[in-house]
Amino acid sequence: MIRTVLYLQPRQDADLEAFFAQEGVLDRAVSVPGCLGASLHRPVTPGDPYLVTATWTSEADYQGWVDDPWRQQATGALGALLETGPRADEGGQLYTVVAAAGEGTWVH
Repeated sequence: MIRTVLYLQPRQDADLEAFFAQEGVLDRAVSVPGCLGASLHRPVTPGDPYLVTATWTSEADYQGWVDDPWRQQATGALGALLETGPRADEGGQLYTVVAAAGEGTWVH
């Protein structure tokens, strides 16, 4: 199982939460084969970056999401809201989940 981590630093006037809701980004991600769940995290400290995490059954499944034309288009549009952020063809950092507890999480 793979966990992806992506930090997004929005421009001061940008509303990332509205973008994610209007575009259905997380729902679209979980509709992709191999995505077990995805979350957008608001920073507790204003001005810190947002965090996007997702859990995937494999690196190949995540790469399928990164290569998805819909995701690339959405990431391109997202870029206008960010100080810095991923290119349309760029994904987040990947981690192998080696231990987990709670929230129905399981490890192979």
